[in-house]
Amino acid sequence: FFHILLIFQLPFALIPVLTFTSLPSVMNDFANGLFWKIGGGCVILLVCCINMYFVVAYVMALNHLALYIGAAILSVVYLSFVAYLVRLGL
Repeated sequence: FFHILLIFQLPFALIPVLTFTSLPSVMNDFANGLFWKIGGGCVILLVCCINMYFVVAYVMALNHLALYIGAAILSVVYLSFVAYLVRLGL
């Protein structure tokens, strides 16, 4: 169960790192270029998709309707917050 919690926290570390390393005002000459922004964004998207797959697989294995509904609500909240972080970084 604890690996599920760690998986949820990973995008909250990756998105700010990509955001801050892409800001010229913070990194000056060392800021990420367009290639690294797109590449990093794709890696973060891949990590989020893998995370959601494992969460769905874990909840499906529990075989309980209330857990399905709770997981669906938490997934929407989670994805909304990740989208907010991405939007804030742009």
